Amino acid sequence: MRWDERIGRRLKLRDLHVLLAVVQRGSMAKAAAELAMSQPAVSKAIAHMERELGVRLLDRSPHGVEPTDYGRALMKRGLVIFDELRQGV
Repeated sequence: MRWDERIGRRLKLRDLHVLLAVVQRGSMAKAAAELAMSQPAVSKAIAHMERELGVRLLDRSPHGVEPTDYGRALMKRGLVIFDELRQGV
């Protein structure tokens, strides 16, 4: 099976939603509060995506998080995915 055929098994929409919230808020803690999740659950979702994709999605610092080039690319397409889903529903 090709990688693009397995992507649905490797990435979850929920994890993508978590990434979008983290980048938009600039903080895992703020995203966790907005999503009514624990901060460790948010960190775990991001780590899962990074492990599955084999790239770092976020640069972390004491001042918050910033998306890497990979994170920005995934976020850009993720916004389109969620927009398409909203329109479809």
